Amino acid sequence: MNTADSPRTVLTLRGLSKTFVGQKALDTVALELRAGEVHALLGQNGCGKSTLIKCLAGFHHPDEGAEMTLDGVPVTLPFEPAQAAAMGLVFVHQDLGLIPNLSITENFEASRSYGSGLFSRIRWSRMRENTVAELARLGHADLDPNTPVGRLPIAQQTIVAIARALSSAGEGAKVLVLDEPTAALPDSEAALLFAAVRKVVESGVAVLYVTHKLEELASFADRATVLRDGRNIETIGIADTDRKSLVRLIVGRDVEALPLARELGMPGRELMDVRGLTGKRLKDVSFTIRAGEIIGVAGMLGSGRSELARILFGAQEPVRGTITVKGSECRFRTPRDAVARKIALIPENRRRDGGVLDMSVGENLTITSIDRFWRRVRLSTGTERKWIAQKIGEYDVRPASSQRLFKVLSGGNQQKVVIAKWLETSPDIVIFDEPVQGVDIGARAEIFDLINRAAERGAAVVLISSEIEQMIALSHRILILRHGRIVAEESTAGLTAGKVTQSMYFDGERTKETTS
Repeated sequence: MNTADSPRTVLTLRGLSKTFVGQKALDTVALELRAGEVHALLGQNGCGKSTLIKCLAGFHHPDEGAEMTLDGVPVTLPFEPAQAAAMGLVFVHQDLGLIPNLSITENFEASRSYGSGLFSRIRWSRMRENTVAELARLGHADLDPNTPVGRLPIAQQTIVAIARALSSAGEGAKVLVLDEPTAALPDSEAALLFAAVRKVVESGVAVLYVTHKLEELASFADRATVLRDGRNIETIGIADTDRKSLVRLIVGRDVEALPLARELGMPGRELMDVRGLTGKRLKDVSFTIRAGEIIGVAGMLGSGRSELARILFGAQEPVRGTITVKGSECRFRTPRDAVARKIALIPENRRRDGGVLDMSVGENLTITSIDRFWRRVRLSTGTERKWIAQKIGEYDVRPASSQRLFKVLSGGNQQKVVIAKWLETSPDIVIFDEPVQGVDIGARAEIFDLINRAAERGAAVVLISSEIEQMIALSHRILILRHGRIVAEESTAGLTAGKVTQSMYFDGERTKETTS
């Protein structure tokens, strides 16, 4: 995206190390950011990306010996978060930090105490004008500043967060750090965000862009720095590389970016029949799923995908409709009811809904199956410890420590723990909701294998994902939701991502596939 012959260097880091309790998270890392450049920061979860960002933001103080310059001027290290903002370093994190019930303008002004003193009058008209002006810088002057942020699509919420971050630095923004801004976005909505970031780059700001989605880079980024185990591996021009080479740099070996093609087994007996399921978004959804079958569910955000998962798992009651499991009609009022019928859910938000953050890896693994370790009136802790160690190895959870808290694991390893605790209950039906969202390329391959393993064991698998190619590679057939309705049902034999995307956007009569 940078077209200048000799782009100006905005930020340099040299010899950046950070040690936590004797363990080096960063080891003499170097980074150079240029004006008008999108610079991707790549690496597996746990490679040091988050630590590097927190050092730039002033939340972590680097070890002695690090050097930093900003516009050629040496910066005294360490510094605090307020100093980072004053220097023009602005950040948009994955959680965005927006308040859903407040308007766009109120979200802008809340971070500035509404720009008034204790007894000053709040000038709403001027604040709304300022908000529109900031949004216009990103090409979104059409957004109504009075709109509650929670009503906006996720892509527009991200744009609001970027505009708010830039406005906090006024005209002095030098570096914008975006931490996985497209992690929760379907590919179809990411283009809206990319267009806004291009506006930022055109103004001369350097953008440091953290992502696991390597397919985004070719049309969006200029250069990439790869970290592995806290060290620099290489800084490379995107035009000079390809996805396979990047994966090798990130992981240290060749890894398939998509699930390997496999021989799909013939589905067995019918395990679940859903008829006329209707919820807040869902409208008259019907389908069946059989043992050993993987059904993909595609749709834009707001199409009803996650509501379907919640209803099937008993986390939300339907307005009407029936769910029949193994021939018996069921009514799930709570997840406990669904679990009793051998249904498992790997939820979209693993930190909030999948694991208990302040419990250990071992406790999280056994929380769904603790009964297996009871011997009459007492818990067999020895048997439990052996089982936990076996499962940590079997699911390749890293680091291999049963005592480590769940909250400190990388995203991919958290997801392995969540998947393990449910697959070890021997479920008949497993629902995966965005299973590789925010997961690095190495862990993705392992999670694809676990999804296949669940089906090979005889479970019926419902796979909800925004990554269409991934779903096609894994599934027998795909249900496509639009405005809460199934508008198409397709066999994956010969199916293309383009056809799925077209059905997600355009109305049409539901097409019924023939199950192979």
